[in-house]
Amino acid sequence: MHLRFKMKIENTITADHIRLRPLIEADMPLKVKWYNDPAVRKTLVIDEVFELAETVNWFGALAGNDTRADFLIESLEGMPIGITGLIDIDRRNKTAQCYCVIGEKSFWGKGLGTEIHSVLFQWGFETFDIEKIWAHIRTNNPAIFRVVEKLGFIKEGTLRQHAIIDGQRIDLYHIGLLRTEFVPAHTRYSISNEP
Repeated sequence: MHLRFKMKIENTITADHIRLRPLIEADMPLKVKWYNDPAVRKTLVIDEVFELAETVNWFGALAGNDTRADFLIESLEGMPIGITGLIDIDRRNKTAQCYCVIGEKSFWGKGLGTEIHSVLFQWGFETFDIEKIWAHIRTNNPAIFRVVEKLGFIKEGTLRQHAIIDGQRIDLYHIGLLRTEFVPAHTRYSISNEP
């Protein structure tokens, strides 16, 4: 039997160089800006253009959704960096899909992606008792895989011509991380219920 419950994410997770705090409606203009940035989009598996009103409506419809946990990524000084989270949380099979978008390009190439994923995964394994985290990533962006490979992810297969991006069919890697394979890449990890 699959038990469903509504869960409001209230945890703020602090790591070595970043903090994850629950996503709020006031963050939606940043999401639209980042997801529409052509340089950022080259790393994403999406094709739609984001509009603010629709994105705010999307966020409002998430209230009480027990299959996802979305966070704003901030520097320790409070500067917004991007968005990350777990989606398609399946409590019966103990799996979840992960995503991460570092929208502020001045933070690219600083090794933050590995730390962001690392603390998100530790939190997800502990909070939801997940046994596996998975993702789809573009095959033409090996840097993204290098970020999560350090944490124990492996390529489980290639989804041939699986998505249409900018009018072109593209291949995706299906990657997975078992809880027993997780190699944390952070030293500081604290959780609070303070925003």
